[in-house]
Amino acid sequence: MSEPDGYAHLIGREFPGGEYTVAPWRAWLTADTLLDDPYDEVPHPVLAWMAGVAGWGMTWDEFFGWFDATADDGPMFGEHRTTMYRPLRMGATYRVSGRVVSAERKVGRRAGTMDIVGYELDLHLGEDHVARCFNSIVFPRRPA
Repeated sequence: MSEPDGYAHLIGREFPGGEYTVAPWRAWLTADTLLDDPYDEVPHPVLAWMAGVAGWGMTWDEFFGWFDATADDGPMFGEHRTTMYRPLRMGATYRVSGRVVSAERKVGRRAGTMDIVGYELDLHLGEDHVARCFNSIVFPRRPA
């Protein structure tokens, strides 16, 4: 059940964070899966998102719990936007950080009540900000 006042108090809450290393074998498989050149020296940008969620320092179940939800409630991936400030580097270890940036209750005529939560994941290599991934999760809310 969602909180009656919404989740505005969670905006700005930081993820524990961690690290992610772009392994050459994973970059090769990712590029091959995406029909990109697996021999390209620069890893595919989708690895920025993969690095973010692998290194954010928590599980999906823990994240869902912040919003009084579980996987059984049917959360859905909403928006996604990756901004690359620098290309990823093969074998580099990135520091991952992130935070909740928005939480909004919406009511649809057909879809019913839902909470849409936005979050960002940042990748840093040393002092360089390499990438930011914005994502949203839609939490359907069923009447009690």
